[in-house]
Amino acid sequence: MKKIKIFLDPINDLEVWLNRMAKKGYRLKSVNNFLYDFETSDKDYVYSIQFIGASSSKEINGYIQMLKENGTRVYRSPLNQGNITFGKFRLRPYAQGNGKIANTFQTYNKEILVVEHEGKKPQKLLTNKSDLAKYYKNIRNAYLQGFIGVLALFLYSLYKLYESNFEFYKLIQSGVLVFVTIFILNIMYKAHKNYEKYKQDSELMD
Repeated sequence: MKKIKIFLDPINDLEVWLNRMAKKGYRLKSVNNFLYDFETSDKDYVYSIQFIGASSSKEINGYIQMLKENGTRVYRSPLNQGNITFGKFRLRPYAQGNGKIANTFQTYNKEILVVEHEGKKPQKLLTNKSDLAKYYKNIRNAYLQGFIGVLALFLYSLYKLYESNFEFYKLIQSGVLVFVTIFILNIMYKAHKNYEKYKQDSELMD
């Protein structure tokens, strides 16, 4: 069974949706951008999500290889849902190593790792407080990069709106950009709160 699903916040929403599908008896077979292929299964499976867009391709490949050697199924999903451009490059100042220049042959459109486990309860992929602090910092910085771009578009749309004497369709366009800007800002705020929380916890443990 194939399903098309686009998430505004895939890092948080994808795991919930996949586990909801798993409870209905569907096991994930493949992921192709926003197209998910499922098969029916009598066994219980659960899914955990991890953002890996800030890691180098060497780190990612080593991590995935380790999981596969343990018999774990893994899938890659994009952070930017619906972007199907081939041969694209993107600068990521927050990433490590060659991850700073993401491309479709390595890490671009493959920023989210989906990990499958047998059982009924999703497993935590990260438990170390310091690792969790770094994890949420990377999520915050990833969305910060997108936020800067959307904010620039929003400011430009305001200028065009004023220049057009507030034409209706330009007003709608600005309204959509306001929603997207606030939505991304909310994700960044939550990620930053988690970063500060785990950073303080890790410092207390040191």
